[in-house]
Order: sequence, then structure tokens, then C-alpha cells
Amino acid sequence: MKQRSRPCAQDDAQVVVLSDSKQAVTCLHTGFTEGSPDPAHRALLFPESGSLLERLLPHAGRVDVRWLKGHIGHELNETADTLATLALRRATGRIAERTARRAIDDAGRKLPNAPTVTAA
Repeated sequence: MKQRSRPCAQDDAQVVVLSDSKQAVTCLHTGFTEGSPDPAHRALLFPESGSLLERLLPHAGRVDVRWLKGHIGHELNETADTLATLALRRATGRIAERTARRAIDDAGRKLPNAPTVTAA
């Protein structure tokens, strides 16, 4: 069964991607312009960046990628930083899996009008 690539619940909804990485924003803009995930593979932003760009490409016309200055108190950026820190601490064994899952669930509940964030 082929998995359908859909970044959000509504097929025609506008998708806004916020990043505090100028490199990531440039990479996504280049990928949308070229119509290829290759810029993400070349930039090596993170291991899944190429597959993420591949999933977004069919929806490029309704994806708005914006740079957001980090560490200024923007709720979504702060939550992303919290989740990244938890992932790193979990990957390096500095936090127990159960504690990490609880913290991830707590961070997800704080997001306004967002789907539930669950630990993988």
C-alpha cells in the first residue's frame, strides 16, 4: 500500500514552515525552485531533511517557508528547541526514555491548536 504524502489534514490548506536556521530556509527554497530534494541531501541539515523535502515537494505551491529568529520567546520555536534538547539527551542516554516521553507529551500539550505530539 502506497503511503500518501500529506503534510496536514486538509489537502488545500496553506502550510507554514518556521525555522530558526537560515541554511534550512535557503535549502527548502532551493529545493522548491529546483523541484528536487537534492539541496537537502547536499546541505546535510539533518538525516531526514531529504525525505522531508521530498514529502513537501508535491505541495510546494502551498508551503510558505519562513525564517524565525531563535531564542526570542516564540512559542513554537521554544517548543522545538525543547524537543530537540530532549531528543539529544535521550539519544546520549542522559535522560530515561520514560522521562523523555513524559516531557515530550507535556511540550506537545502546551502548543496552541496543534495536533498531539507523541514520542516515537
